[in-house]
Amino acid sequence: MLTPNNSLAPKLLYSLFSAMVFLPGILMAAQSQSPVNWSADGELLVTVENNRRILRMQDNVRISQDGIDISGNSAIFEYTLDTQELLRVTVLGTPVNYTQTSESGAEPVTGNSDTLIFYDDELTEDTIIEMIGNAFIKSPSSTMNCASIIYITEQDLIREAVGPCQGALTSQNGM
Repeated sequence: MLTPNNSLAPKLLYSLFSAMVFLPGILMAAQSQSPVNWSADGELLVTVENNRRILRMQDNVRISQDGIDISGNSAIFEYTLDTQELLRVTVLGTPVNYTQTSESGAEPVTGNSDTLIFYDDELTEDTIIEMIGNAFIKSPSSTMNCASIIYITEQDLIREAVGPCQGALTSQNGM
């Protein structure tokens, strides 16, 4: 972690880093009104690219928001430069692990993949989880293993999957 010292450059970098630490908590909060919490054991790097502020973190990254927990090797937070709105979080891992608990106490949704992209749909404001590469998801109603899966968290709905795929569906009424 960066620490301030007596020279101006480290103080500016420390101030920028401190602002970046608090911004991810504001990021998705515009849509969900809940902070995105994160931690990482390794390096954090902040850059500006294509009118976006990019926060890269390394080593044992953990991200959580509203009962969603994601862990992986590294993560990239992308947000707009002008409004500080979070656009997406991309997590890479071997694998990236995903868990979503429900308020109803139902069985959690779990999954893993090589890459996971976490964002809010601009039109519906649903939380979208894209699992890419060796994607696996298990929910109370289904189990699926595909090349990639797009999952809507609020609806426990697999919106799209790219094969080859295999899986099982479970009847909700026991039939």
